[in-house]
Amino acid sequence: MKALVVDDSRVMRQIVIRTLRQAGFDWVEVVQAENGREGFEAVRAENPDIVLSDWNMPEATGIEMLQNLRGSGLDVPFGFVTSEGSEEMRQKAAAAGALFLIAKPFTPEAFAEVLAPVLKADGTVAAAAPAPAAAAAERPAVTMDSSPLPSNLAIRNLLEDLLGREVEVSPGTPCSVGGKPGSAVGLYVDDRLRSAAVAVFDFALAAHAGAAIGLLPPGASEAAVEDGELSEALRVNANEVLNIMASLFNVEGAPHLKLHAAYAPGEVLRPDVTQWATSTGSRLDLDVKVARYGKGKLSIVTL
Repeated sequence: MKALVVDDSRVMRQIVIRTLRQAGFDWVEVVQAENGREGFEAVRAENPDIVLSDWNMPEATGIEMLQNLRGSGLDVPFGFVTSEGSEEMRQKAAAAGALFLIAKPFTPEAFAEVLAPVLKADGTVAAAAPAPAAAAAERPAVTMDSSPLPSNLAIRNLLEDLLGREVEVSPGTPCSVGGKPGSAVGLYVDDRLRSAAVAVFDFALAAHAGAAIGLLPPGASEAAVEDGELSEALRVNANEVLNIMASLFNVEGAPHLKLHAAYAPGEVLRPDVTQWATSTGSRLDLDVKVARYGKGKLSIVTL
């Protein structure tokens, strides 16, 4: 039994594989690809029993890969594991032949629920069940003009699931932006590309979260904090955390948000982003402690 994991982020491929193991599918052989084009070639070369793919990737997206597979007569079971899970995407995925769409962050329980009907412990592949991807479209939705601030519990749960370790959150003071060593800042927009939210990690949290999600030792983030400079790996990993945090805003009835821009610590921010990040309106300021790594600060502002 073989699974193909397709994602342009090496860290996310590792997390998907780890979650697959934790869900009880440790007997499944895993192969990897970095984008939809490589994924298409890997299906032809490796003949996997299932494909777990990101949606947004360079060269060819996940949906383009799925469409190319079906157009070539390749009917390998296919599901999305992606940071976005709007109803439009779920409907498009189902129409293209995807069995499921799991939105990041995800849990072993979510993997077990959607994969159990497809993969059997005896090494066989079950007949494909009807895709649940568009089921929620039948429910009437109550719409909001803007995204609400996430709860402390939602933030803690997301970070614990994503970083794979205990996280404590408590009321704190606003993160500063600009200066040195600076902060990591994510700007989120709605489907019309209107700015809707900002998230800020102070330098310490960017380092600790980047190390934890990348399964790097605590010494990696401690050294970064001491030097006041993030390595390329820590920067990329922290951006991945900011990307997945978009799911905090995507509650029922609220506008669908996605990460539009990620600014590394020390990078010059757009003036309007600086203004939003330091505004006194709808905001949440927290102290965050990542077990074994350390403490930092997180600020979230909705516009």
